[in-house]
Amino acid sequence: MSKLPLEGIQVLELTTGAAGPTVARVLCEFGAEVIRAETRLRGDGHRGEDPKKWNKKPDFVKLHRGKKSFTVNMKTEKGRELVKELAKKCDVLVENYALGVLEKWGLDYPQLKELNPSCILIRVKGLGCTGPHAADLTWGPNVGNVMGSTYLWNYPGASTATAEPRSQHPDFMGGVTGAFAVVLALIDRKKTGRAQWIDNAQLEVGASLLGPKYLDFFVNGRDPRPQGNRSLVAAPYGAYRCKGEDRWCAIAVYTQDEWERFSGLLETSGLDRNGKFATQLERVRETEQLNRWVEQWTSRRDAYEVMEQLQAIGVCAAVVQDVEDQFKRDPQYAARGFLVKIKEPEAGEVATEGIPVRLSETPGRIRGPAPLMGEHTNEIARQVLGLSEEQIKALEEEGVLT
Repeated sequence: MSKLPLEGIQVLELTTGAAGPTVARVLCEFGAEVIRAETRLRGDGHRGEDPKKWNKKPDFVKLHRGKKSFTVNMKTEKGRELVKELAKKCDVLVENYALGVLEKWGLDYPQLKELNPSCILIRVKGLGCTGPHAADLTWGPNVGNVMGSTYLWNYPGASTATAEPRSQHPDFMGGVTGAFAVVLALIDRKKTGRAQWIDNAQLEVGASLLGPKYLDFFVNGRDPRPQGNRSLVAAPYGAYRCKGEDRWCAIAVYTQDEWERFSGLLETSGLDRNGKFATQLERVRETEQLNRWVEQWTSRRDAYEVMEQLQAIGVCAAVVQDVEDQFKRDPQYAARGFLVKIKEPEAGEVATEGIPVRLSETPGRIRGPAPLMGEHTNEIARQVLGLSEEQIKALEEEGVLT
C-alpha cells in the first residue's frame, strides 16, 4: 500500500465539539499520527456524559476514527506538564477550546514556541482569536446565525427571523479548511524551517460562501432577502413533491432550450402549457403558478422516475435523498464506495462516510476505529513520553493519568 503523504507527522489534539476534531481527523486519514488528550473526569460533547456510552456515540465514532486516546487530568500541574512534553514532540497542535484555556495551560503560541519552535499551532474558533467578540462562546449552528446563512435559508415573507438548521456546517467547513491550512504551514516549514500559528475563524470560512450576496449589497444597494427555493436565473427551480410520503425531486431549468424539452415532456403526459410561461422572465415572475403546474406531473410519479426522465432529456434533476436512499438506491455512492462500514470495539459495526477526496497515488484511508477512552494512555506514556511502568503507576494513583 502506498505511503500516505503525512506519515511521520505527529499531531496533538486538544479539542471538543466538531471543528477541531475534524481538522485532526483529516490529517489522520492522510497519514498523521493523532494523539487526542482527553479526560475521564467528563466526556466531551460527543462522547457524552454517561461513561457507559463514551465509546458508542455515533458522532464520536465518526469524528475520531483512527486516532489515539491519552487520558490526563489537565487540572493538575503534572498533567499540564505531561501535555507540554507531548507538545515538544509534536509537529502540530490542534485546539478549539474557548479563548483563554490554552493560555491558562501555557500552550498558546508564544509559550508553545518556547517549548517547541517547530510546532505548528492551529486555533479553531467560531469568531477567530481577535476582535471584540473573539471570547464569545459559539458552536456550529449559532455561527451560521452570525454569518447570515440561516437568515437567508428561509422562505419569502416567513414570520420567523431565522430558520436555524440543526446542523454544524461551519464546524465541518472550518475543520476541512483548517486541515488545508495546516498542510500549507507544513509545506512552508519544510521550505523555511519556520513554524507558525493559524487563526481559523469558522465565521469567516462560512461567510466566504456568501460572496454574491455581498456583491448585490455593495453594487445594487439591496439587502438580500430570503428567497426559499427560488432563483432569479432559473424556473422551474426548487424541490417538487413526488409520489409517496415526503418524497421530493429537485429540478432546475435554466435555458429556453431546456424549457422547451422540459415542457414538451410534461405535455406528452397530458398537461397543457400555459402561455404565461413562454419566457424565462415570465416563468420567474409566475413562479408560484409554475410550481403548481410542475407538481401536477411530479406528484404522480416516483422521485427517481422524475429524476431519470429529466436527466435523460438534459434537464438538471436530483432526488432529495434520505439516508436509506443513499445506501440502497444511489448508484453513484455505490460505484465510488463512499459509504463504508467499520467495526467499533463497543459500538459494533457502524456505517460512516469514506474519504471525500481521492489522490491517485496516496488516496488516504480510514486508519482504524475511534479510540476507547484512554485506550492508548500507557502506550503513549511509555513510547512517546519515555515513562517507566513505576512512573505511570504513580501518576495513575495521583489522578494525573486518568
